[in-house]
Amino acid sequence: MSSSYDYLKVDVVASGVAVVTLNRGAVNAISEDMFDEIRAFFENVGHDDGLDAVVVTGAGDRAFSAGNDLHEFLELNPDNGDKRMARVWRSLKAVYEASIPVIAAVNGPALGSGFAIVSCADLVVASDRSTYCLPELKVGVLGGAKFAARMIPEQAMRRMLFTADPVTAEDMVRWGAPFEVVSHDRLLPRAIELATHVAGKGKNAVRLAKSAMNGCEAMSLFDGYSLEQTYTVRMSGYPEARIATQATVDRLAANRPQPVESR
Repeated sequence: MSSSYDYLKVDVVASGVAVVTLNRGAVNAISEDMFDEIRAFFENVGHDDGLDAVVVTGAGDRAFSAGNDLHEFLELNPDNGDKRMARVWRSLKAVYEASIPVIAAVNGPALGSGFAIVSCADLVVASDRSTYCLPELKVGVLGGAKFAARMIPEQAMRRMLFTADPVTAEDMVRWGAPFEVVSHDRLLPRAIELATHVAGKGKNAVRLAKSAMNGCEAMSLFDGYSLEQTYTVRMSGYPEARIATQATVDRLAANRPQPVESR
């Protein structure tokens, strides 16, 4: 994995864990070139780089990301739009399909495609200062609302879309988003702590679990369960699975109450 980027900062912060920081301008607005870098990073992260989990956050204190750079939207038209928008959705797809778990550490406002990046993460740790917004109707564009529906009910998502009003992390939790909200100064330490905990589950285990969850998310209950079981079979081929199972069996045996002999 290359660590040479113009708009991303990559730091390995613990065993098996890196932090990738969105780093462009005052509010981390995402240009087309930055989308390409996001795509390149997440398509390659976890492949032969020693990483088993990654935290994504924003540079500075003003925003996680303000979303797409609107200056580029001024050049958008029906003739070039499909090609340009493909660069956006491919980068978001790369975040979602990353081979290892992605933890979003939301340090400030997450708007539009910035909000979509949060929605594509596997886990979210949110600063108590963070806000979330689908501003598309206010700024003359569309797209991004579908991602919000991964975290909150349909009508809550539509409320955000049609009003274009920001909501707090507490609002998101109240609507059902599985955020862990922490004080701002605890945000990155807690996200790294969580990523380290996840990474400790084992190199093959976290990758197979991530692939299984992505594969079955849009499936019916039993189709998804059937797919998961194929991953159970695959997991059984790794020594770490047998070691973990045996350790659990041994621990349960050690804690089992011993029968009292009658006299």
